[in-house]
Amino acid sequence: MENCCILRLFILVSLGSSMTLACGKCDPDVPCPPLPSKNCDVVQRPCHCCRECARRLGDNCSWATARCASGLMCVNDDGEALVKVPRFLTYFKGTCQFV
Repeated sequence: MENCCILRLFILVSLGSSMTLACGKCDPDVPCPPLPSKNCDVVQRPCHCCRECARRLGDNCSWATARCASGLMCVNDDGEALVKVPRFLTYFKGTCQFV
């Protein structure tokens, strides 16, 4: 039983590691859009070159979006809540909510 759990953990870590290695390089000649000066928790997603504002209350969230703003979590229809949705959870979709 213990070997099974260790194997699952190894697979999850391997998946997460391999996905982060797939990122391309940023082009320094491509400018990033300006960010608003107010009401913006600045975040940077893996594999994205530009910083952006975190998702706000009620916004959709997933592995493909920026994380939810401070104090919010990405909550799916089953009530599962994550501060940051890892890239290997491609099925996880929710909305930013207070928990």
